[in-house]
Amino acid sequence: MTEDQPSKPTKPRALRALLAILAIAVAGVVWAGCGSDDATDAANDASSKAQTEIEQGVEKAEEGITEGTDEAKKALEEARDEAGNTKDKASKEIEKAQKKAEESVNEGVEQAEKGVEEAKEKAEEFLP
Repeated sequence: MTEDQPSKPTKPRALRALLAILAIAVAGVVWAGCGSDDATDAANDASSKAQTEIEQGVEKAEEGITEGTDEAKKALEEARDEAGNTKDKASKEIEKAQKKAEESVNEGVEQAEKGVEEAKEKAEEFLP
């Protein structure tokens, strides 16, 4: 062996360097993979949770719209019924008032005729 050529001890140094590089590379891959999974899992969980909350919010909004529409329809029907009932009641009250007025007029006419008859009778008594 010459001085220019390396001796046997260099092989173990090269082997140690190669093992160190491989260990660092493997650790880097493992570290990158672990971190990536956690971050990806967390992002997926957050995205899934957000999607679920959005869907639940949409469902609640649709239910609220349906309930509000049903309540509005019910209130409208009740108002129409009440208006119809009020109209019917008003018509009946008008009819009652007309009958009462007619009865009063008839009674007034009868009393007036009776008064005229009495007046004629009195006048005939005093006339010769």
